[in-house]
Amino acid sequence: MRWRGNKTVGLAALFIFWFGLNYFTLHSPLTLFQAPNVESIQKVEYVASAATSPAALKRANWSPQLLPDSWNKNHPDVEQIWYRSHLFYEPSSDELLGLYIPSVSHNAALYINGVWVGHGGPFNKPLSRHHNEPLLFSFSPQLLHVGENRIDIRVATTFHDQGFLSELYFAPVTQLMDAYQLKYFVRVELIRWVTVALFLMGCITFSFWLARPQDTIYLILSMIMMVWGTHNFNLFVTNIPFSTPIWEALIMGTLGWAVILIVLFIQHYIGERNKRVESLLFVLAILGIGIFFLPTLEAVLHIGYRMWDVSLIIIGLYAEFLLLKEYWRAPKRDIYFMLFLGALMLVFGLHDILLVNHLIDRQEGLITQYAILPTLLFFSWLIVYRFVSSIKRAEFLAANLEQRVKVKKEALQLQFEKVKVMEQQQLLAQERERIMRDMHDGIGGHLVSVITLLQAHKGDVFKKIREKAEHSLTDLRFVIDSLDPVQYELPTLLGTMRMHLQDQLDAAKIELEWAVTDLPEIPDMSPHRCLHIMRIVQEAFTNSIKHARCQTMKLMTGVVELDAPHAFIDIIDYGKGFNLAINRELSQGRGVKNMHHRAEQMGAILQIDSSNEGTRVRLLVALELSKG
Repeated sequence: MRWRGNKTVGLAALFIFWFGLNYFTLHSPLTLFQAPNVESIQKVEYVASAATSPAALKRANWSPQLLPDSWNKNHPDVEQIWYRSHLFYEPSSDELLGLYIPSVSHNAALYINGVWVGHGGPFNKPLSRHHNEPLLFSFSPQLLHVGENRIDIRVATTFHDQGFLSELYFAPVTQLMDAYQLKYFVRVELIRWVTVALFLMGCITFSFWLARPQDTIYLILSMIMMVWGTHNFNLFVTNIPFSTPIWEALIMGTLGWAVILIVLFIQHYIGERNKRVESLLFVLAILGIGIFFLPTLEAVLHIGYRMWDVSLIIIGLYAEFLLLKEYWRAPKRDIYFMLFLGALMLVFGLHDILLVNHLIDRQEGLITQYAILPTLLFFSWLIVYRFVSSIKRAEFLAANLEQRVKVKKEALQLQFEKVKVMEQQQLLAQERERIMRDMHDGIGGHLVSVITLLQAHKGDVFKKIREKAEHSLTDLRFVIDSLDPVQYELPTLLGTMRMHLQDQLDAAKIELEWAVTDLPEIPDMSPHRCLHIMRIVQEAFTNSIKHARCQTMKLMTGVVELDAPHAFIDIIDYGKGFNLAINRELSQGRGVKNMHHRAEQMGAILQIDSSNEGTRVRLLVALELSKG
């Protein structure tokens, strides 16, 4: 609700801005340009004539006329009019005098008492154009007589419907200069500099597009500036380089193309492209080229000022609608500024359409060009903002990419090390496979053959040899099993040993209780450690079978907490037990010493406890690698 309230306030402010701008632009009597502080000349006489000098007007019939004079109302179908005024002059000083014409369409020449004083440019076609700039003719007071003097002004227009002459001001030049310079600066110099800025910004923006062709918005923006800059030539170029119909078509066409490009820019900027609208705009832009091929100036002006300009207002309203919809969806500062600029351009554009169609006072002249001033500032800010944002984003992406490359590099390094380990493991596995196969087929096969041969002979010597051969075969199987990677899990390793020891247990008539449970993974279970565990367990079983005189043994595993978690393997016999301090055979025998040595070599703990109820051999293996 808070956001919606803010949006409503923003749109209310926009409506107030539009309403006030509409009033002051179309209805207010206020004017930007103050008249000189002298009495204006409003009452004149006129005659429509193609004469080129006042001498040819001696027999002309002059008629009274009030200034300002708009020809489309008072003098239809006329392309040149002579105006005459009579002034009373009393010499007061030798100060330079002047005649100030705030507005004229399109060219004027001044004669004092029949003497040519000056003109705005040549009167031959194409006619010099001064519809947007004031004229100030200065002359020596010696051209005037004491008393009544005659002033003749020749005014010509390129098309009869466009002719216009504002009020005149006669006074010393010093009294006219301030008003003239202000109007000339605002209407000509300022627009000239803005046009230069438009082309400069257009080139800069175009270079951005060349650097980033995928960013089409820069291309559209540069085209807007270039096209609008070309349109501004109509405001300060007095001597046009080609025919008037072509010039008028160029000015109208560039205005339309600028508006069409603005709509395309908005669609790209807000990310809401409508293919049908874009196709329609493209067709309209192509139709705009048709203005160049109209046969007469009257057709160019009629099509341009009525049909073409009205279509541009409709397109401008559509652009404003897009901005309103986007602002309502997601209020953003840049969209809000565009709405204000759009309202400004719409109101100023409507003013100029009404002016060229003679529906409002023409003295103030065209004003759409002033809407480009804040627009140019906004676009400049937008370009800089987007450029800086692109740089920041590029820096962020570069930093992020650098970090990601670093992470990927570390991951690849880790993966490479893993692959290297896997390759080593594969080579080791192949070597293990070869050794296991050779031991099984070679030594193992020979031992089995020896045992088979000895079974056919009786006697204590053959029996002992057979037992030694069987033990050797079991040891060989333990060695082979320790090389198998599958045996690196302790429960699996013990299960394999149970299968190999079962014959000895059966021969001794000992029952085995199996209490082996799942255990956490034991780190660094290499073949070397596996063999140590198997030898310790084997030795514990062998000792119990030989010395305990038990009928039951138990193999049990589990986890116990000491200073750190340890997995334990218990070999328990329920025999007669022994005292290690008294029984030197067991305590000092090679078997027990080897068990302790193997436990020490693999970093494990070996505990042997014995009582009248039996003996327990416990092997403790750490579940975490030592940090020391």
